[in-house]
Amino acid sequence: MKQLSSNVWVETGQRGSNHGVIDTGDGLVLIDGPQKPSDTVHLKAEIEGMGTLKYILNTEPHGDHWTSNGYFDVPVVSHRGVRERMLETDMAAHVERVGTFGPDEAELLVGYHANAPVLTYETSMKLYVGNHTFRLINMPGHTPYQSAILIEEEGVVFTSDNVFCGVHMWIQEGDPDAWQQSLVDLSALPAETFVAGHGPVTDKSYLDEQGSFISEWVEYVRGAVDRGMTKDEAVASLTDMTERYPMDVEQEGMAPHVMRLNVANLYDYHAKAGIHTAQ
Repeated sequence: MKQLSSNVWVETGQRGSNHGVIDTGDGLVLIDGPQKPSDTVHLKAEIEGMGTLKYILNTEPHGDHWTSNGYFDVPVVSHRGVRERMLETDMAAHVERVGTFGPDEAELLVGYHANAPVLTYETSMKLYVGNHTFRLINMPGHTPYQSAILIEEEGVVFTSDNVFCGVHMWIQEGDPDAWQQSLVDLSALPAETFVAGHGPVTDKSYLDEQGSFISEWVEYVRGAVDRGMTKDEAVASLTDMTERYPMDVEQEGMAPHVMRLNVANLYDYHAKAGIHTAQ
């Protein structure tokens, strides 16, 4: 992890979501965690050298944000929808998939049990730990259950996957209208440092670029709908948008898969057939 401020450390260079550790003066708080168990083992050793972990805060329901929970015996806090989605997960299938991420992963997943949130919120909440205030705010977009987490005393926001900074974004269940509104809401927060869900740490200036790329995606798929393409035709033939940004860490070769997921969801968005869900 790299030190972002006197009390905040972040990791942006591993597979899965970015995550961070905050020293509150009375224990540590972990926001999200690594996707790979081997990375989590290293993180756990780092944390043990820093102090006592008090809480984990999960920002969204996709497994790259919460798989590491199971390696820590501390309470987890999240939006209600994150807990519900975790409990609905086919955990055997999830473990099998994560076990393919490297030669050491399967062994580290033997006997795996997810550590689901025990404290949840609906719209917003504040968690006070030591001399730090963590404000969790539901900002739907990438999923309905995204949390932005403002650490008030640090002027730092963990944006979750409403911000993919300089890497290609996944829109497999995104709602573009809600997402754009959440970018506006993020810009109004009293903070200057933004820890993206994926990609490097950034600031408010990147929010316009994120919003513009969402709009481009929407118009790209709208063109196929307007030309009378069926959903299957659109999914099969729209292949260009992943060339704008690189895929995130260890996602090399996944661009065609992400294209298909994004196009399918946005086609339904235009056809008013609903929003896909995905783990």
